[in-house]
Amino acid sequence: MMLKPATEKPHVQLISYPYESVTSVNTRICIDVMEKDLSRDDMVEVLETFMKAIGYNFKPNECLSIEETF
Repeated sequence: MMLKPATEKPHVQLISYPYESVTSVNTRICIDVMEKDLSRDDMVEVLETFMKAIGYNFKPNECLSIEETF
């Protein structure tokens, strides 16, 4: 396995800002993807992880995926 050093700035940033409401927790969730050559499947996994972090629920038999259409 070849290790790659992180770059100084993120290649992709996923950010969820807090709601502007007194009832919500003042939390910003940010995932920085440092890898420029991330595979498409790995990026989908990052997106799914981000969605879970911001409160979306997935059933055990659900996941994000790329679907081929004809």
